[in-house]
Amino acid sequence: MRNVLIPTDFSVASIELVDKTAQTLEGESLNIILFHAFEIPFFVSDVFDLRGKLPYAELVTEPFRNACKRAKLQYPKTIRSIVIRHQYGSTAAVFRNFVDANDIDLIVCPDFFVFQSVHTGSVNPVAMFQKGGVPMMKEFKLKRKTAEESASKPAVAEPRFEEYTKEKNYAVKEEHPVPVHIRQNTV
Repeated sequence: MRNVLIPTDFSVASIELVDKTAQTLEGESLNIILFHAFEIPFFVSDVFDLRGKLPYAELVTEPFRNACKRAKLQYPKTIRSIVIRHQYGSTAAVFRNFVDANDIDLIVCPDFFVFQSVHTGSVNPVAMFQKGGVPMMKEFKLKRKTAEESASKPAVAEPRFEEYTKEKNYAVKEEHPVPVHIRQNTV
């Protein structure tokens, strides 16, 4: 199971990276960690607002949650979980501690990624990703299916039975190894 870190700006469009990652790493079991970094607040009271919520609590909207659920349902064999994590700080050392604490195996940060500041304390994570010492996926390469995999399933042939004779008192379906016995009528 791989722990994959994907940057997010809490928009539905940012879940597209989750979809592309699941398609690229199809067949692997993934824990997706949606990541956003914030500047270290100067005052402790700045960490929490008056209601005790985290700074991104209002940024996680119902459409964003639904997009996360949809992605998880769309790739049930690949995506085991999707969680949101944040960090306070913008240094490589702080990020390496985050990586160690969350056991990150891979960072998804494609070349076309554009940071969107969604909070006054939002930090562009790209520099931290580059200094984090974790492998980065910068482009998505979909696994090509072989001709055998892409061919449609063969039509199920009608079962063929051998003709019953006294020498053969059973018939065998060709596509299944289990014999089908035919009883002889006794009067």
